Amino acid sequence: MTMNRKILITENDVDIKMLLSSLLRRHYDVSFLEDADILLQGQFETPDLFVLSTHLSDVDVSKVCQYLKTNKATKDIPILIIAGSQDLDFIRHACPGDDFIMKPFSGPELLARVHIAIDQKISR
Repeated sequence: MTMNRKILITENDVDIKMLLSSLLRRHYDVSFLEDADILLQGQFETPDLFVLSTHLSDVDVSKVCQYLKTNKATKDIPILIIAGSQDLDFIRHACPGDDFIMKPFSGPELLARVHIAIDQKISR
């Protein structure tokens, strides 16, 4: 099935990490990065989907998005951005992600968006 599909997640909130893990591990191989700067250094195993939080303590998520979308090795990998209470229009403009989900989100909504993003990557 989809178990071999990899998702790389940057999220600092422990509760959100636990929620994401419990929702996604049944369907995907999930990895978490505490330090989003690792993405900018290219020191990670290439996933099928990036899930990025806008609340990264170490680096601006728009910088990470710009890097991933302009890097030859990662430009075609979809990005799902988990946004907090910021203005969604600003986030859409600043981060060239493929999809956005606002906190708080429901489990079914998150799973649906993840499935769609990975299915789109596979069909490219």
